[in-house]
Amino acid sequence: MTEFLRLLEEGDIPAWMELWAEDADHYYPYGTEMFPAHIVGKAAIHERWKGMPGNFSELSFPIRETWADGDTVLARFDSDLVLKDSGDEYHNSYLGVFKFDDEGRLYEYREYFDPILAGQAFGLLDVTYR
Repeated sequence: MTEFLRLLEEGDIPAWMELWAEDADHYYPYGTEMFPAHIVGKAAIHERWKGMPGNFSELSFPIRETWADGDTVLARFDSDLVLKDSGDEYHNSYLGVFKFDDEGRLYEYREYFDPILAGQAFGLLDVTYR
């Protein structure tokens, strides 16, 4: 889980993809048209994430706390990001649910966050929200 966030901070998507099992599932439980509710398989996950680092000039995901039980890790973390095109900052809070197989590969990831904040930051949603 810490490697997952570190590699995202470094923008190293090829190394980040090595953490995933081939038949992995990625869920956005609060999925909207901006964020698909379910992404199936390593190739589809790569397609969704491959351009992510190019959107930011700075990436930081400070971890608040973690819990582990068997193959499952829950992590509360934040995003402290700077958008490359505008220089605007993007902050959100997350709960990530990570499930690992016997080989230590991520086979299920659920990402809970505020999609309204994300939509505003990326210019996909024009509402006032506090």
